[in-house]
Amino acid sequence: MRQAESSVIFQSPDTRKRCVGYTQVQGPSDMIMAKTNKSNSANNIKFNVTFGELNVNTMPANAAVLLRNAKKRIDGEMQEVTEFMAVEGVRRASGDGILLPLLALMVADAQERNGFATAFKIVVVNGEQIETKLTAKSTFTRWLAGNVVYKTDSEGKLKNALTLDDGLLLRHTNLNVKKTSPLLTAEGEALSELLKTTAKAIAKQANLRSAILAKAESMYNAAVGTATEPAPVQVPESATDEKAA
Repeated sequence: MRQAESSVIFQSPDTRKRCVGYTQVQGPSDMIMAKTNKSNSANNIKFNVTFGELNVNTMPANAAVLLRNAKKRIDGEMQEVTEFMAVEGVRRASGDGILLPLLALMVADAQERNGFATAFKIVVVNGEQIETKLTAKSTFTRWLAGNVVYKTDSEGKLKNALTLDDGLLLRHTNLNVKKTSPLLTAEGEALSELLKTTAKAIAKQANLRSAILAKAESMYNAAVGTATEPAPVQVPESATDEKAA
């Protein structure tokens, strides 16, 4: 019989860097071998999407991970569990490197659903065009309800990778691909460049609110620090005497 899972506290990522290849490089041949090992390691990272349940299913290595709470019937009882969606393909630990495979999934989802709606938009009956209003609901955008993108390391262990500012959810960012986005129609090199630029923009957008608040505070402090009280208006004595008279 399966037991209910205990709560999990996610901590900030370990800042220690893992060495790749040889720890001691003594000559040119060793340097070449170390670079080859790094290259082979990167080439072994492939794109894939895995779904599972936290603390029940194994997470893949080098993946961007989103979590969501859900209710499932377990042993005849409804229990709350934490599900994960892991998108493999993370080649760099930077913000945009973590976001890129996740963004590719969201763009592919938007493109396919947009193509579906276009393909079945109109039917013709006796010469009359009828708009079907058929759409395909996304099964991926529901994962954008949180505010953290996690990452797994080379051993599949979960790390807190990118946390959005308070009040900002993933669905508020450009991970939520809009119908007007050029990503929907771009192809080839243009699509690749748009994906990389958008991933960098989302990483920047994650902490944009903090940057705005910091800049506003700096502007305010500067204004207050340089402001002076207006000088009082001096009334000439002769004018005062004339008024009194």
